Amino acid sequence: MPKSREFGGEAEPKQELSPNEDLHEVAPEIEPGNKAEAKPENLGDIEDLREKIEEAFLLEQPEKVESENDKLREEKVKAYQDEHLPKYLRKKPDFVSKAMKRFLTRGSKFETEGGENLPEKGPFIVICNHFGNGDTEAIMKTFKDFDLHFAVGKEWAGWDDSAVKRLFFKQLRMIPIEESLSNLTPQEKEEALSRQDKNGKRVFRRIINREKTGSSGNIDFIRQSIAALSRGDTLCVFPEGPFLNPHGRMNMKEKEEMKQGYRGIELIARWYKELTGEQLPIIPTAFITDEATEEKKLSIGEPLFLEDNDSELNGTDWCMTHVAQLLPEKQRGYYKDMISKND
Repeated sequence: MPKSREFGGEAEPKQELSPNEDLHEVAPEIEPGNKAEAKPENLGDIEDLREKIEEAFLLEQPEKVESENDKLREEKVKAYQDEHLPKYLRKKPDFVSKAMKRFLTRGSKFETEGGENLPEKGPFIVICNHFGNGDTEAIMKTFKDFDLHFAVGKEWAGWDDSAVKRLFFKQLRMIPIEESLSNLTPQEKEEALSRQDKNGKRVFRRIINREKTGSSGNIDFIRQSIAALSRGDTLCVFPEGPFLNPHGRMNMKEKEEMKQGYRGIELIARWYKELTGEQLPIIPTAFITDEATEEKKLSIGEPLFLEDNDSELNGTDWCMTHVAQLLPEKQRGYYKDMISKND
């Protein structure tokens, strides 16, 4: 895969002398007039010296090149962070941010399953189904020991509506993302718009108008997310998108089963590797509410790496089938029939 212009190419390692060129300086030449006097054991000593120098050169040179490459990569990562990391994320979480998260999750009660799959440290991406009913609070509470950033829909959350709202989301260390209805035809978008209430119409109309111009601010979201991840932070994404229901009104509990996820996590993981040279772990999670008892559970799956995908599915669908497997069969929706393809 060609290198993205986002990060540029690798710098060439410093050119070094070859082993033979070095040897001309350290191995003494035998004068022509002394050939008859040269002793075999002296020639043997010279050959031994040559072999030792060659061996030392071969052992030390890769380490030196690797060290130089590591330094160049560190400089590249630092430059990327300086350019794309938002100012409000440059410092580690302060007392206010931590207190707000504790306040928001104080009444969140749920069972946790698969806690042994939690990584010891970042970076990684958390993905989850998005049925509402407390999923955000459960993830926020479960991953409280990490510097976790949620992707928050700009239109739905009203990021640009007021400075107060924007400050609130910034204190929670969230990263804004522009919602998408790109999986619908223009006619389906208008039909979906007609089914919304006043607030839903406002959100849908903004998205529809933006997508008519072909503009998208999600390149900023991707860059900001990668900059945060590259310093060891974590990111939570709901690939299905926010609470946008094209078949009914937009509300917090409108979905009973999974819908197809957008493929932003693939781009983030690919660009992250180009920048850092490392694979980015993706943690599948599922938030489940028992309809009969109202008991809630957050189930955490084993970390995934996109390069391990040997199925016919794209990277996002492959990851989302792992989320679906954690859910009751009736809630797997779009991914119900894909699970067998993933086995």
